[in-house]
Amino acid sequence: MERYFLGNNSAYGFFGNYKQELKDKNKVVLLKGGPGTGKSTILKRLAKDAEERGFDYELWFCSGDPKSLDGVFVKNLNIAVVDATAPHATGADLPVIKDVIFDLATSLQRDKMAPHVEEIKRLLNCKKHSFMRAYQHLNIALCHFKNQIALEKDDVDDKKIRKFAIDFYAQIKDEIKAEIKDRKVFVSAICPTGENVYFDHLKGRKIYKVEGCQTSTNVFFDVFKGLTQGTWLLNPLDPNYIDGVVLGDIAIVKDVGLENDYEVLSLREFERLRYANEIAEERNGVVLEEAFAVQELNRAREYHLEVEKYFVGAMDFENNDILFDRIRSEMF
Repeated sequence: MERYFLGNNSAYGFFGNYKQELKDKNKVVLLKGGPGTGKSTILKRLAKDAEERGFDYELWFCSGDPKSLDGVFVKNLNIAVVDATAPHATGADLPVIKDVIFDLATSLQRDKMAPHVEEIKRLLNCKKHSFMRAYQHLNIALCHFKNQIALEKDDVDDKKIRKFAIDFYAQIKDEIKAEIKDRKVFVSAICPTGENVYFDHLKGRKIYKVEGCQTSTNVFFDVFKGLTQGTWLLNPLDPNYIDGVVLGDIAIVKDVGLENDYEVLSLREFERLRYANEIAEERNGVVLEEAFAVQELNRAREYHLEVEKYFVGAMDFENNDILFDRIRSEMF
């Protein structure tokens, strides 16, 4: 079992890779329904079912609430079940042959919702406003991030780093045994609780830790993108940059978490950073603006939880149990 985020709160707004991830699945089950209609609960029940059946699976978590799931992918069957409400995947846009849609809103009782419509609209507008403010802070954080890169750029020997990366790939390519396909995922996401990070992608793999400034690591991973396919670990603030790659049984990453069994790939010898203080100031700017963004994301989550109360109070969860049995039969 591995944990990822397919979507993330980035400097460009919500950034998701649902279409790319789902296009080659044998079957995709799309769950529709508003907040509190039980989508995450059903996904957790399906994950438990997959585990009890001995299947290998992935959990795709929600960057808006890392306690909630956005999807479950059963690897053995190549089947995924996902939250298909905005801003996630939508059935109409997915190039998937076998989509199956289940709308949990059919379990809502209209008479219990009707008295609260105006309050629900107000809360949803407040939630939208908080997300807007969060993305504004993340956009400012990106400005600091790019300032940092600009300060580093002239002090990095990108030609030597490119040669280093090419030579290293030549060294390891014969060790890559598994069939590799291109994927783009997040192992860290900017959430209402701060930056959440998972390290499941390192388990049981040979790990190489890339050490260097942001510009050096950008050059290193840019070379790798031109040499091989892989599971690319996207930077949460700016998904145009790569924070690591998994190539079969090999993981090449910037962050190893608490792992202590790894080899270091140091790019420091190719750097002569003359603006260390200024670079540190820009990094601090990123941290500060991300903290402001997290505050707004937490506020958005609070509005979301208030909306959920109205939906939960209007739900017929016995009908959800019937839907769960139908969904499970589609999967297994």
